[in-house]
Amino acid sequence: MAQWDHSVDFLVVGSGAAALSGATRAHDLGMSVLVVEKSEAYGGSSAMSGGVCWVGNNPHMKAAGVADSNEEVLTYLRSITKGEASDEHLVAYRDASLRMVDYLAAKTHLAFEALDLYTDYYPEAPGGKSGGRSMEPVPFDGTLLGEDFATLRRPAVSAMILGRFMITARIAKRMVMLDLRALLAMAWFFFLYLLRAPKRAHTKGRDPYLTNGNALIARLRLSLKDRNVPLWLSSPMRELVVEDGRVVGAVVERDGKSMRVEARRGVLLAAGGFERNAELRARFGKQPSSTEWTAGNEQNTGDGIVAGMALGARTALMDEAWWTPTTQYPGVKSGWVLVVEKSLPHGIFINGNGQRFTNEAAPYVDVVVAMYEDQKKTGNTVPGWMVFDARYRRNYIAGPVGPGKVLPDERLGRKLRTQYLRKAATVPELAEKIGVPADALAATLARYNDMARKGRDDDFGRGESASDRYYGDDRVTPNPCMGPLETAPFYAIPLFPGDLGTKGGLVTDTHGRVLREDGSVIAGLFAAGNTSASIMARTYPGAGGTIGPALCFGMLSAEAAAEGAPAAAAT
Repeated sequence: MAQWDHSVDFLVVGSGAAALSGATRAHDLGMSVLVVEKSEAYGGSSAMSGGVCWVGNNPHMKAAGVADSNEEVLTYLRSITKGEASDEHLVAYRDASLRMVDYLAAKTHLAFEALDLYTDYYPEAPGGKSGGRSMEPVPFDGTLLGEDFATLRRPAVSAMILGRFMITARIAKRMVMLDLRALLAMAWFFFLYLLRAPKRAHTKGRDPYLTNGNALIARLRLSLKDRNVPLWLSSPMRELVVEDGRVVGAVVERDGKSMRVEARRGVLLAAGGFERNAELRARFGKQPSSTEWTAGNEQNTGDGIVAGMALGARTALMDEAWWTPTTQYPGVKSGWVLVVEKSLPHGIFINGNGQRFTNEAAPYVDVVVAMYEDQKKTGNTVPGWMVFDARYRRNYIAGPVGPGKVLPDERLGRKLRTQYLRKAATVPELAEKIGVPADALAATLARYNDMARKGRDDDFGRGESASDRYYGDDRVTPNPCMGPLETAPFYAIPLFPGDLGTKGGLVTDTHGRVLREDGSVIAGLFAAGNTSASIMARTYPGAGGTIGPALCFGMLSAEAAAEGAPAAAAT
C-alpha cells in the first residue's frame, strides 16, 4: 500500500472562491480537509476581483424589490448561452446556487447584498433583469483575520482609490461621474481612512477595510479558521496520485520537501486558469496573446488543468476567457481593466487603421471578441487605441490616469506622461503619434461625432442596452454613452484584448466530478472555478458570472465527495 506523509479526507488545491467554498462545505459534512496554495498569498484571482456573485432569483432581490423567478433565470441562461451549455448544468447551477447562498449566509461569515441597479449584461434578452442578480460581499474588517490578514492576496491596483483604500461596487457606480457629491463622498471616505490609522499601525500600513474580492475571500478564510481547517501556503501540487484508476492523493511540495498527501474522499482542483501560461495560451488561445494583458493572478499557470489532462480528462472552451479590454501601465506586467471607461461619452476604441470596430459599451467579453474578429479582418487591431478628447480627460478616469479635474496633465507622473498617455493639439497630430492614418481617424471621428450629437450609434448601437448605460454619464444627453470628440487637446491610450482569467478547463458533470474524453468519471477528482470549463459557455450572464459558479461548484464537489465511496485506507 502507498506510504503517505499526510492524510485527509478531502484535499483542495488552490485558495480562491471555489477552493474555500469547497473546503468549508467539506468540513461541515464531516470530512477532514487540507487546502494547499502554491504562492505565498491566498485568495487567487478571486481576492483581486470585484467579488461580485451572480445568482438568479436570489433571496436579496426580493428585499430590494426586484422580482425574479426560477423560470426566468433558466430562460435567460438558455438564451445567452445559445445552446452551447447543457440544460442539465444550467438547471443544476440555478437550483444549487440558491442553496449555496442560504448555506453561506447561515453557516459562514460570507454575506451578500444585492446590487439592485447593476443590470444583467443582456437585460433585454428573454428572462433578463435590470438589476439584483449580481450581489456584492458585505465589507469586512481585515484585522479579524489576525496574522492571516498579512497573507491575503492584495486587490488589483485598479481597485484601489488613490492607491490606499477600497470602496464597494455600489459606491463605485456613484463615483464614476466625480461630481460635487462624489467629491464630498471621496473626502468622507478619506477621512474614515485616516481614522483607521491605529489599525494600520498593526497591519504594516495595509488598510483593513476590505470590500470586493478581498472581503469575499477574507470572510471565507475566517470561516475556515473557525473550523481549524489548515491552509498551507507556498505549497504547490506537483502531481496527482492514482491507484486503480482512482485519484487518491497528490504530491505536494512544502518547505522544499516532496510530500505525499492522501485524500481519501478526493481532490478538488480549484487552482485557477492558465492566463499566465504563455505556452498554453499559444497552444489553445486566440492570437495574438500575451500573459501581460491579463488582469488575472500572476500565479495562474494552469497547474490543475495540466494535472487533469495528464489523467486523460476532457477539456473544453480552451480558446476562451473572461475577456475584458485592458490597457498597459508602463513597467507593469498586468492588464488594467477598462470596464468603466468603455461606456463613458467622448471616447471611442479604434484599430490600427483608425476605425471603430465595435460597440465600446457592450459587455466587456463581447468587446474583446469583436476585437479579435476585427483582427482577423484587418490584421491591425491588436493592439488598438482608446481615443478621447479634453472633456473626457477632465471628467473621467482613463486606466491609471485620474480625471483631469483632480489630476491635471502637469501633475501626472513622468512615466505616465512620456511612456503611456499620448496627447496632441490636433487630430492629425494624434494620429501621427499613435501610428494610424490621419485621414481615416478624422473620418471616423467626423462620423462618430455626428451620431453622438443625434444620440444614435447607427454603426454598432452604443448605448441602446441598459447594460451599456450602467456606467454611462446620465448628465450627457440624448445618449449617456456617446459624446462628440471635438475639444482639444486629444488623447489616446493603448488598448489590448485582456481578460480576468481563462474560461476553458476540465469538463465536469453537475457534481463537479472531472470527466474523461469518453464521458466516464475520473473517480476521486473534482474541479471548480476557472480550473473547470465554464458552464456559461462563451458568454457572461452578469457581474459575478465567474464567482457565482465557482462558489457553487466548489460546494457541490464537496458534497459529491462526501457521498462517494472512499479510497482504500492506507496502512
